Amino acid sequence: MYEKLLEWPQFYNLWSSIHFAPRFMAIKEVIGEHQDPRVLDLGCGTGLFKKYFPACDYVGVDTNPKYIDYDRKKLHGQFILGDILELDTCGINTTFDYIILNGVLHHIDSATVAHLIKSVGRFLNRTGKIVVVDHIWHAGLNPINKFLLQFDRGSFSRTEAAYRALFEQFTVTSFKPFYIQAGSLVLWTEGRFVLACT
Repeated sequence: MYEKLLEWPQFYNLWSSIHFAPRFMAIKEVIGEHQDPRVLDLGCGTGLFKKYFPACDYVGVDTNPKYIDYDRKKLHGQFILGDILELDTCGINTTFDYIILNGVLHHIDSATVAHLIKSVGRFLNRTGKIVVVDHIWHAGLNPINKFLLQFDRGSFSRTEAAYRALFEQFTVTSFKPFYIQAGSLVLWTEGRFVLACT
């Protein structure tokens, strides 16, 4: 039921109000003061990154037509209805300073993630970075955290080590763990990886 509700932009935005801001800040730390960066946001949802950071040259890709229609009406940027696993069909013909995968990879099995990460590298410019933010699984998760992961739309939460193994064709230039909390209660344990071409 709730998965169907999340297909609608307004409900997705309401749900994202719980967790998007800490994820955005983790990504923004990487971009820093970069002026007008070119950003490719894969699995862009309702374009929240562009909303929070309007001063970027932005391309977002998502498979949900409701999200893309909403984005095109509400935000400035290029929003493409397409499959991030088939970027060759999306008409992207430029390179980017940053490619963002925010809360995407836990929806995808490991073999497909490895293929995706390898394929997006050709869309990076010479000094470009891939920024991955996602759930981090570890044995010490609290019961609330485990519950939220169990009922997440994605079924592939991974440990830090498992993510690093999937990124082996890139250099992991930094990793930052952080938490999404309600007061003192940790709801999600997150990690931000920054990848560069070797």
